Amino acid sequence: MKEPRYTNPFLLRSTLQKLRADGSRAQPDVHSCEEMLQHDIWSQQKQELQQENQRLLKALLQVQTELQQLMRDGQCDALTQTLNRSIMLDRIRQAISIAKRQHSLFALLFIDLDNFKPVNDQYGHEAGDQVLQQVSIRLRAAIRDSDAISRHGGDEFLLLLNNVTNKHDVSLFAVKMAHLLAQPYQLANHSVSLSASIGMAIFPHHGDNAQALISHADTAMYRAKQQGGAFAC
Repeated sequence: MKEPRYTNPFLLRSTLQKLRADGSRAQPDVHSCEEMLQHDIWSQQKQELQQENQRLLKALLQVQTELQQLMRDGQCDALTQTLNRSIMLDRIRQAISIAKRQHSLFALLFIDLDNFKPVNDQYGHEAGDQVLQQVSIRLRAAIRDSDAISRHGGDEFLLLLNNVTNKHDVSLFAVKMAHLLAQPYQLANHSVSLSASIGMAIFPHHGDNAQALISHADTAMYRAKQQGGAFAC
């Protein structure tokens, strides 16, 4: 036989208080009432937990739907879940428009992994893909919501850092990124260590359009690579 479900715990508590006031003669009824009250509280907590789980599941499904929509629209790189080149170009153009209106600065960092090809050659392309995915995770964790990241091609990434204060702060951030990307990458049965070369461009000092800024950052990256890696501007 199912226990009755009480939907008014306040009435139940009032009844319990009256039974307790009646003394020892009401002890069996008190015990029964306490059990029903506890059952009602447990049922309410279970219902609240189920509702919270449903809200979390709904939010997760919404995020997944948005990500799938971005991928269907061709806005994301399928491997790294970062913006693709064309969408990044649009973001840079938007940043230029905003910076011109607000008389502000923004920066582009061009990142290239050093000696990435030997990873593919020695461990296979699947291992190389895992490294690229871990790189994108580290970069996404390091930037702000207002910034953007794209996979420019192969093992190259672009970071758009909006509304920066000065060149010195960007340089410090780039050095931090070089150190972060130099940490070992965990693969299935082993780990690999890589370094990164990073070039920087600041708007409007190094160009007044997207292509000029990317070109400057790319050239600076190759200069850093020739100097042994790390960072150049």
